[in-house]
Amino acid sequence: MTKQVNRTAEDHPDIQTMRLRELHRVLVTAHAAPDAAYADFIDTGRRILGMEIGLISRIADNRFHVLAISGGEATGIRPGDIFPLSDTYCADVIASASSVTLDRVGLDPVLCLHPVYRSFGLESYIAAPVWVKERIYGTLAFMDARPRTDGFRGSEVEFLEMMATALGRVVERDLTERDRLLAEKRLDTAARLFGTAFDQAPIGMALVAPDGRFLKVNRALCRICGYDETELLAIDFQQITDPDHLQSDLALLQAVLRGERTDYRIEKRYIRKDGGRVWVELSVSLVRDDDGAPLYFVSQIQDIDDKKALLAELERRQTEVEQANHRLERLAATDPLTGLANRRAFMAQFESALDRHAATGRWLCLLLIDIDHFKAFNDRFGHPAGDAALSRVAAAMTGSLGENGIVARHGGEEFAVLLPETDPEAGYALAERLRCDIARLRDLPAPVTISIGLGPCPPGSGQDD
Repeated sequence: MTKQVNRTAEDHPDIQTMRLRELHRVLVTAHAAPDAAYADFIDTGRRILGMEIGLISRIADNRFHVLAISGGEATGIRPGDIFPLSDTYCADVIASASSVTLDRVGLDPVLCLHPVYRSFGLESYIAAPVWVKERIYGTLAFMDARPRTDGFRGSEVEFLEMMATALGRVVERDLTERDRLLAEKRLDTAARLFGTAFDQAPIGMALVAPDGRFLKVNRALCRICGYDETELLAIDFQQITDPDHLQSDLALLQAVLRGERTDYRIEKRYIRKDGGRVWVELSVSLVRDDDGAPLYFVSQIQDIDDKKALLAELERRQTEVEQANHRLERLAATDPLTGLANRRAFMAQFESALDRHAATGRWLCLLLIDIDHFKAFNDRFGHPAGDAALSRVAAAMTGSLGENGIVARHGGEEFAVLLPETDPEAGYALAERLRCDIARLRDLPAPVTISIGLGPCPPGSGQDD
């Protein structure tokens, strides 16, 4: 397209002053909505430039979007219509990024074939790009079916460019306001969603000031602590924290404030309003402002009192089971009459002692003990007296040996004594002491004596020996 501007014709100063006043009026008018501002721009431009149609467009993705139009009823064009950019006079404005004027399109052998001319017969056209945030947002254009015989004056082009610049500021202000309102709407929606989630959460929720004061609490937290909302907002979390857990909680809180960690989780007890204690799992994170200063903590509080009671019950039952198992193990390894290790337990200890003996290279002695004439004792005095004699002999041997050996009932009236790290000489001495101690027993129906066999295991010998 060609540009036709009459630079020689000049407007009267009063006309230029009138144009500036009109532009100023449009700018300072408090329009109720962007559409009203757009209408004021194009109506003012039509009147001052003497053009039949005024139009504001938005250019996006090579498409021409009609934002506002005035005086174009005959064309059938309406706000919201979209055309290919290449089918509009505006294409040259975008391509050149500058103003374009056309005064007699029908006389141009090329332009008379343009879709706009063929569809609407628009002879004259003047348009300027509308810049928003350093990019072409669209165009401000005026057109007429009448040709401009003398072309457009330079002052008219300058006025149009001033209008386009002013319009760009209005559009930018409108877009900024829309973004602000959208951001506020989103923020409000997010706040309402957060508020609903906060209030309706099945677990306790609280916003807590850096000094520990409750800023906001939900119903679940009130339920957990037994306080109403007003009461909680009048105190801090330190007042309802069990003293046994307060210091660990505060230490983690200070670590978050110092930036050493972003959050923490802890199990602690709260003191309810009625004085009772309730176990909770507390999760805490910190919200900071844009400068990094602490604003408030977001706390989530899960009532785990039932869980803790269940775990305690499970631990109690586990302890009972372990104790029962220990009792069973002791019973399985103990002779029920004498309380000594039974034959099975003794053999296990004997094998372990042999392994240690082989590893350390030290002496090991084994005493095999038999109560003399026990069958006759049993027949004469009866089985209860015989059982009492076995118990007294077992107790005497245990007392005599102390920590020096392992005593077991080997079967019937037979006993075995294991003497780790004991050489034959010491073994004989211990055997003699046992024999004498048993012979001195005085609380039996008749004296009891024992016979002892000693089996030494010298250093270097193994199980096969």
